[in-house]
Amino acid sequence: MSLRSRAENRSDGARSRGAADMGRDRVAPGAARALRAARALRRACCGQFGQAGGRPNLAFSPMRWRLTAWLADCNLPVSERVRATLRAHMYGLVPIWLVGLLDLTLINVIGAIRHPTPFHIGLAAFDLALNAARLSALVASYRRAAAGRDTPTDLFITLDHVWCALVGVTTMAAMLTGDPAFQVLAATSAVAVSGGLVVRSYVAPRGAVLQLVVCIAPLGVGALWSGSTLLTILALEIPVYLLVVGNAAFRINRMLVAVMVAEEEMEARAMRDSLTGLANRRALEQQLAERCAGEARFALLCLDLDGFKGVNDTYGHGAGDRLLCAAAACLSDCLGAGGLVARLGGDEFVLVAGGAGEEQAALLARRIVSAMSLPFVLDDGPTVRVGASIGIACRPAGGAEAGAALMARADAALYAAKERGKGCFVVHPEVPARAA
Repeated sequence: MSLRSRAENRSDGARSRGAADMGRDRVAPGAARALRAARALRRACCGQFGQAGGRPNLAFSPMRWRLTAWLADCNLPVSERVRATLRAHMYGLVPIWLVGLLDLTLINVIGAIRHPTPFHIGLAAFDLALNAARLSALVASYRRAAAGRDTPTDLFITLDHVWCALVGVTTMAAMLTGDPAFQVLAATSAVAVSGGLVVRSYVAPRGAVLQLVVCIAPLGVGALWSGSTLLTILALEIPVYLLVVGNAAFRINRMLVAVMVAEEEMEARAMRDSLTGLANRRALEQQLAERCAGEARFALLCLDLDGFKGVNDTYGHGAGDRLLCAAAACLSDCLGAGGLVARLGGDEFVLVAGGAGEEQAALLARRIVSAMSLPFVLDDGPTVRVGASIGIACRPAGGAEAGAALMARADAALYAAKERGKGCFVVHPEVPARAA
């Protein structure tokens, strides 16, 4: 008989307890709608976070240089997981990246053709060399990330900023040529590039503002230097443009990073039992899938509290809730680091003991049964006594057994332990129960 079946066949009190718990674990409809809206906004503005260039699960190295780390910081207190996602996004939106690269190259080639001076020819040559370096850094970063190796993140960010400075130099040089057609073409290109910078670099607002300044400010300098009245008016508009667009970069950063943090928090709550704070069934299934995909051995312990229904019936569900929280803390202390404690609902718990074989799992079960037999003093309530029955299933190193099959064996062992007197544990496929 499965663990879920026994839960369904319990008394009305135990079933109501489990039903209430499962109700708390579900995400509220309003919260679910908010999560879907957040994801839609995220995709609409900047594509899928964490999927650099459409490639999921690529991890790019953190910045090591002090300056690039400061420039690329999102300027908000976020988790390392969010920071890793933001780093991945700096490598994303490759089409925008390529369009900007080709656009500047075209401007410099046109400038070298229309004004074949050593300076303009040198700009075009430097542009081509810089493009080769940026493409090499991008490809190397993707390949290294796919192989799980360190990526040249600092170099990639530095080359991005050098390229933005080249946009500014190219535009200023165009303003000084006196060629109206080339001036309009270069200025339009610089403004278009600056808009793409805000969309692509919102994850690093400091870096985005610096890129905007080195990209657009030279346009104003060149316009003033040209002596043209119309270009002077354009130059006077540059500070306002930088102020507005730079502020937009910080606003977009705060808005979308807040969306990411909210989504992370909602996903974390979806993996936790709302009463005890332990992992829930979904988190347990994910943990089992990850461990079964590896080669390391581990043990699975299914546990029921003996006498929990009596506490609920005698002292009420409030006392039962406090007892479950106390039992959760006790189990976490017994297991320690390197494992997982999950609550499936009601008084049903599962422990995943990493690296444990049958002997270690039996020692852990003895420790748990002993600890659970001690009286629990509930906050502002009575002192109660319960016990624990445990079923154990072990997966050896290199085993091929799936998580569901392992759960079924541990559940069968737990059922045998409860049939044979409770307060004990059974290791599958062992027949007699061991007294704790």
